[in-house]
Amino acid sequence: MGDRSFDPGRALPCGRTVGELLGFHSDGEPAELAEHVAGCPHCRRELAVLDAEWAPVRRAARVPVEPPHGLVERALLTVRGVRGASGASPAEIEQDRGRLRVSPQTVVLLTRRLAGEVLTGHPGVHLRGCTGDVDEVRVDLAVRYPLPAPRLAEAVRRELDDAVRAALGPAAPSVRVRVSDVAPPDAQRRHNE
Repeated sequence: MGDRSFDPGRALPCGRTVGELLGFHSDGEPAELAEHVAGCPHCRRELAVLDAEWAPVRRAARVPVEPPHGLVERALLTVRGVRGASGASPAEIEQDRGRLRVSPQTVVLLTRRLAGEVLTGHPGVHLRGCTGDVDEVRVDLAVRYPLPAPRLAEAVRRELDDAVRAALGPAAPSVRVRVSDVAPPDAQRRHNE
């Protein structure tokens, strides 16, 4: 967007801010501002600059984008993973004052959240799906090439298994981790090498 830095709080000589004009430009702000803009050379000039700077963004927004390969399948897999176990029995955790029942959906969602936390320590590894029930949860990963996928999957499985066991105790399901996708190398990293 040019060499100018975008500051919505920057005031024009007439007292209006760039943020007000951006709101006017995109949302059609109040009639009072429209009247001001119509007669103000500073606002008209700034609107022309904003229009020119945002033109590439508007063009890009009009280009139809195909969803990434497998996105729909991964989304449906996640939904099935949470909804699919709705008829299964809950996990039961013995506590001092009785038994805590944890639904299969909660087990899957908890495992998914814990997998997200575990993966923060593994750059280049991303969660693709999480399905299962109170007996077993399967976690699908995407690993960026050329990372060692089998070794990373095993490390994630161990860490995730420990995290699930810490949360659910003896009621924890077994955790299976598999690499379901290999992502291409990072373009920026390849450029720097």
